[in-house]
Formats: sequence, C-alpha cells, structure tokens
Amino acid sequence: MLAYFASGLTNGMAEGFNNKAKVMKRRAYGYGSFENHRLRLLNACA
Repeated sequence: MLAYFASGLTNGMAEGFNNKAKVMKRRAYGYGSFENHRLRLLNACA
C-alpha cells in the first residue's frame, strides 16, 4: 500500500491476470490438454 503512494503504481494488472487464470483452471477441471488450457488463457488475457 505504501508503494502506491510512493510511485502511483499498483499490481492490479497482475492480480487480474492471476484471477482469470484461477477461474479458468477451475472451469477446466478434468480436461487433460495443457496446450489448450494455455491457449485459452492467452486468448482471455490478450
């Protein structure tokens, strides 16, 4: 929190990406292809 006041920057983009990745991981439970999961994640966050 102090870093925001010092620089004006937050880690909101990283937190948003992590949230999308976790949601997609939960939705894709049971699917076996990591490559499809990676491509879907890249498409959602692009």
